[in-house]
Order: sequence, then C-alpha cells, then structure tokens
Amino acid sequence: GARERKLELKKIRDQEEEERKKVLDLEEEKLAAERRREQIEKAKQLQYYETDRVRTFHSALLLTEVLKERDLQIEMKKRIEQMRQTDENEERQRYQEAQNEFYKTEQEKIENKAKDRANLAKYHLAQMDQRKTQHIQEKQKDQQEGDEYRRLAEQYALEQLELEHFKKVTQKDTKTMYDKVLDDKQKIKQMEQQIDEEEDDELRVYAEAKKKIARLRREKELQAHQEKQEVRDHMIGYLGSLQKRAEADNDTQIFRARAQKEAKDLRDEQEKLEKQQKMRESITKHRFETMKRHEAEREMEEREDAEMRRKKAESDRLFLLYQQEKEKQRIQDAQVTAEFHLKQAQERKDRQRDLKASEMDEIQMDRHMNEVEKQQYQDYTGRVISYMEENGRNTYPMKRVVTDEIKRFDQLNHAYKKTDTPINGNGEKKPGSQDKKTLDETKKHLGFQWDIPNK
Repeated sequence: GARERKLELKKIRDQEEEERKKVLDLEEEKLAAERRREQIEKAKQLQYYETDRVRTFHSALLLTEVLKERDLQIEMKKRIEQMRQTDENEERQRYQEAQNEFYKTEQEKIENKAKDRANLAKYHLAQMDQRKTQHIQEKQKDQQEGDEYRRLAEQYALEQLELEHFKKVTQKDTKTMYDKVLDDKQKIKQMEQQIDEEEDDELRVYAEAKKKIARLRREKELQAHQEKQEVRDHMIGYLGSLQKRAEADNDTQIFRARAQKEAKDLRDEQEKLEKQQKMRESITKHRFETMKRHEAEREMEEREDAEMRRKKAESDRLFLLYQQEKEKQRIQDAQVTAEFHLKQAQERKDRQRDLKASEMDEIQMDRHMNEVEKQQYQDYTGRVISYMEENGRNTYPMKRVVTDEIKRFDQLNHAYKKTDTPINGNGEKKPGSQDKKTLDETKKHLGFQWDIPNK
C-alpha cells in the first residue's frame, strides 16, 4: 500500500509540474508575441518616417530648429558686440604694442642686411684685387716661358745649321773618295786589258801581273774601307758631341720626341695593316655566316608557309561545317522562339484580363489606405506642432508643409473618385474610366511602378 501511495503522489507531482510548465510556455509565448508585435510596430514606425511626406515634414521641423538656432546666434552676436566694445581700448593698446615690436624687429633686420651687404662688397673687392694680381703674375710667367721657348728655338736652328754644314762636308769627302776609287778601278781595268793583250807572249808575266793586280785591289779596298771607317768614326764622334751638348742644354726632348714620333708612326702603320687584315677576315666570315643563316631562314619560311596553308585549308573546312551547323541551329531556335512568343502573347492577354478584373478592388483598397494615412499624418503632425509651439518655436514652415500635404491627399482622393466607375454588362468600362494615362500616373503617385501590357 505504501508503494502505491508513493507512486500516486509522484504521478500527482508530475502532473502539477507539467501544468506549471504549460503555464510558463503560454506566458513565454505571449511575451514573445508581444515582443514581435513591438518590433513590427517599431519597423512600421521607422518605415513611416522614411516616406516622402514625413521626411518633408521633418525637413520643415529641422528648418524650425534652424530658425531657433539663428535667433540664438543673433542674440549671441549682440552680446559679443557689447563685450567687444568694452574691450576695444585694451585690444587697441595690445595691437599698438605688437606693431611697435614688429617695427623694431624689422629695423634690426634691415640693419643686419646692410651690414651683410657691406661685408660682402668688401669680400668681392678683395677677390677682384687677388684675381688681378694673379692675372699679372700669370702674364709675366707666360712671357718668361715665351722667351725661353724662343731661345731654345734659336739654339736648335743654329745646331741644325751646323749639322747641315757637317753633312755637306761629309758628303763632299765621300764623293771625293768615291771618285778616287772609280779612278783606281778604271786603272785596274786598263791594266787587265793590257795584260790580256800580252797574254799570248808572256804567260809568266801575266800570272805575276795578275797577282800584283789582286794585291793592289786588296790594298785599295782596304784603304777605302779604312777611309770610310775614319769618316764614320768622325761623324759618330761629332754627333755624340752634339747630342751631349743638346742634353746639357735640355734640348734632348726634341730629338727624343722626333724618334718617338717615328717609332709611333711605324707602330701605328703596322697596327693599321693588322687591323685591316683582321677586318677583311671578319667581313669574309660574316658574309659566309649571313648567307648560311639566310638559307636556313628561307627553308624554315617555306616549311612554315606550307604548314600555314595546310592549317588554313583545315580551318576553312571546319568553319564551313560550323556555319552549316549554326544555320541549322538558327532555324530550330527561330521555330522555338516563334512558339514561345505565341505562348507569351496568350499569357499576356490572360494576365491583362485578370488585371482589369482586379483593378477596381485595388482602387477601393488604395482609397481606404489613403484616408487612413491622411488621418495618421494629421495626428502625428498635430502632436509635433503642438509640442513645438509649447517650446516657443516658429511653426510656420511645418504648418505650410502640412497644408500642402493635405491638399495632395485631397487631390489623390479626387482622382480615385474619377477612376471609381463600375464595369458594364459587356465587361467594358465606361468612357470616363478608360483614361489609361491618368490611371498609370495615379499608380505612380501611390508608389506602384509596374507597367500594364497594352491590348
């Protein structure tokens, strides 16, 4: 029995717990519904504030605040003007002190600039004197170097004259010796001829005479060689004395420069010939390589042209097949499009008939919504204008905006009355209700932007 009572009590507790949970769920559901309703109302209110007429009214409200702010600024400006008049003397005194300080500073700057210009002028004059002295010294130095060059030139000319005189004397002695050698040879030749004539008579005398002639020839040649060697030694000694004297007088540079110039000319000529030879070899090699490269390029171009012609023929064939398939597809697409257009035309007719049937219901609903929105707008603007008047604002801009909006509401209601005409028994509207342009404009005023298809 105790076990059954415990089970019964546990069952009762579970039922109570279940009932309490159901109550909590209902309360939470009601709270969530209330929160959703508040959020929806808030969203509707925000959406209402974003409408053109409410935004225009808010612009007028902002203008009212701006006018109030402007009045406050004017009052503040008056107070500032009064404060400025009281502090004008102090401001004038501070300005005078600042101006005096500025003039003093500018005067000091002018004096410092004058001192700097004077110092700069002195520095420029010192530089001019220094350059003038340097120019005089350079001119004197150039004149001394010119005198030295003239002295060296005169000395060189005298030495050239002495060298020419020595060459003439040497040439004269050489010519005399050469003439003497020729006379000796002529005498030897005459003797040989005389010996030849006496050859048949005395062979022994001929042999002795021939030996004598050979001895005389060797003696003459030896004497001539000794004389030439003496002349050469004399010339070398004289030239050596001239060279030593030239080196003593610092004129060796002229002879050395001439020798260097001749050696340089010889080297330049040799280098020029070598360069010309290398250039000819390079030109020949370049011509051969160019001809070989041109031949390879020509063969490659011929292969590329053949490959291009083959590819072009293949592409033309593929393009022809593509055009045939494209034309076939175009015919099929045209048939499908024609069927689709017919279907669309039929659907458009059905939609137009349905729109005409529901148009009167929409007009009645729009008229009712316009009345509700008008009443809502009047309530909202009335509360705001009353609050602004209580706080001392100029409400003329807001009242003017509200008046214009009420006129537009009335004009819209009048338009609804014109379009609110019944449909006759044939399903056609009376002539006054068939003004398509006026009906479209009314829908645009209400915010509807769709276009009704024409019949």
